Amino acid sequence: MRSLFEMKSYPNNKNRLIVPKQYYASIKDCTTLQHGMQKIPCDILSHQRNDNTIYLSSAIMEHFHIKRNSKMMIDTDEAELFLYYQLGVLVHRAPQQLNNERLFQEMARIGHTLGFETILFSYQQVASTSNSLTGFVWKNQWKAMHTEIPPVIYNRIPNRKLEAHVMVKHVKQYLTTTSIIFNPDFFHKWQVYETLISDDRVNYLLPDTTFHPSIETLEQKLEQHPVYVQAYQENASQPVYLEKITETEFFVSRKNEQTTFSDLTKLCKQYFRDGLPRYVVQDAVDLQHHQQNPAYLRAYVQRDRTWQLTLLYGKDTLTNTLIPVHHLINKNMTQKIKKMAITIAKVLEHKFNGEIGELGFDIGLDNEQRLWLLEVHAKPTWYVFDHPAFATKAQSYFTALFGYALSATPRSE
Repeated sequence: MRSLFEMKSYPNNKNRLIVPKQYYASIKDCTTLQHGMQKIPCDILSHQRNDNTIYLSSAIMEHFHIKRNSKMMIDTDEAELFLYYQLGVLVHRAPQQLNNERLFQEMARIGHTLGFETILFSYQQVASTSNSLTGFVWKNQWKAMHTEIPPVIYNRIPNRKLEAHVMVKHVKQYLTTTSIIFNPDFFHKWQVYETLISDDRVNYLLPDTTFHPSIETLEQKLEQHPVYVQAYQENASQPVYLEKITETEFFVSRKNEQTTFSDLTKLCKQYFRDGLPRYVVQDAVDLQHHQQNPAYLRAYVQRDRTWQLTLLYGKDTLTNTLIPVHHLINKNMTQKIKKMAITIAKVLEHKFNGEIGELGFDIGLDNEQRLWLLEVHAKPTWYVFDHPAFATKAQSYFTALFGYALSATPRSE
């Protein structure tokens, strides 16, 4: 099993590290030490104290900016010794079977340049009895590695159904006792709404929303403007778009299905069989158009030391086509969205439990240039990086993820 060592500093202006005696024989011939892209000559000595501690000279600590008392792993390649932080990534299957396998490879490569070993693992690979797991690391191919459970874990379970699986929940609960997990759970849309509506810094961004509506309330809303009706229970059904087009006719749209009704009561019985009070009615924002189709913006924010806007692009609501942001808004509006997104992120990180390292926001812009918050995503999708126009953004995105992982890395007592 690959071990993690606590990094302790001692004052010395020479590049020296002192390792537990039982490890000395296997690395004593190494003459250089590398962390990330930096490499320095070094001397290796041994000690007979704590088996889980490596003593680094202050010269090495300062040169590599090693986080004091953090846990790291060592690796060797002939005469070179490598020093890595660990980042665990919780997924649901082997890396070769993941839809975003290429991006996980890229993530791991970028991690190496920043001094991280990225370990992908699923809930089946965690051994709580030995506080260990068997995951996969990228070495020009995926290779198995048996290791202690990493101190920081990035949750990349892809959907709510898997997240709700009893074994996934059980393993995640165990991992919270050993590690810091960031992005722990998917959000419930309406719980996020109820959180934000109580904060005057952001509540003006939310479309008008009615919980547990009656048919009379729905009828009153439709007299004013189109609405979306969606189940309060997350993922229970697709949102239904409703619009009153004449005094006696209602237009209905859901996914690729479109029809009209002359009786609102019959409409509700067909589409909202659980009873309308179990649903939520929200104003449908009249979005600005791009090439004759309505479009919205998606903003990604990530936290390193502070929250930063790291990606902004547009989406066609009808075709899901990605749109470069400059086709939709100018630089002044970009700055406005940046400020808005960072403010929302700060509100949410203080309202929700757990570490949050990234957020995605769907933002609508109406024909009067007013911004609306349409949706909040706890685990922003990566498929945008498969698009040629956005592929180069992956490096800065993953770099920010590792920056957050480093800031979240706990120090040993």
